[in-house]
Amino acid sequence: MKEFKRVLGVDDGPFDRDVDTHTYLAGVMARLDGYVEGVATRRVSIDGLDSTEQILSMFETHFSSQIDYIMLNGITFAGFNICDITEVYARTGRPVVSVTRKEPSLEEMKAALKKHFSDYEARIHILEKTETVPIELKSKKSVYANLAGISEGEATELVNRTIIRGNIPEPVRLAHMIAGAMKKGENKGRS
Repeated sequence: MKEFKRVLGVDDGPFDRDVDTHTYLAGVMARLDGYVEGVATRRVSIDGLDSTEQILSMFETHFSSQIDYIMLNGITFAGFNICDITEVYARTGRPVVSVTRKEPSLEEMKAALKKHFSDYEARIHILEKTETVPIELKSKKSVYANLAGISEGEATELVNRTIIRGNIPEPVRLAHMIAGAMKKGENKGRS
């Protein structure tokens, strides 16, 4: 994997479910060595179904020809606004890796969707398109990932190459900080 490969890292900002109808998504385009080359922002609806389209619209900026991979902080944004990573891969031709620190429970997510959403079947269908795999980090810790268009081995290399410190890839960590700062005016950096 060459250093000049570029990743679009995406994460959402915080929100108050009782007040907000939308929150921010931030996308950071960075090289594997962490050098940031671009930033994009979008708004995404709380518990909506527009995260896939908003992430695709970030990709479709003037940087699209330079982006080699797309990395997300999980597959849910703004509550249960689930990104269809297989759709993102199909429409961009770029491998997608979603990363989380904790292993998600598909059964708990399904139960919550059934309880709170009349369109739970469509949301569950998106969740079931990929399975969660552990990714071992150089630090010997693990993160968990959903993959589209990329092997587990290549995803492991990509995740490890993009971590500068800690256990979250730098483009995703920076996207988290930017989206948080857009909402709160500042962000201290924990993703």
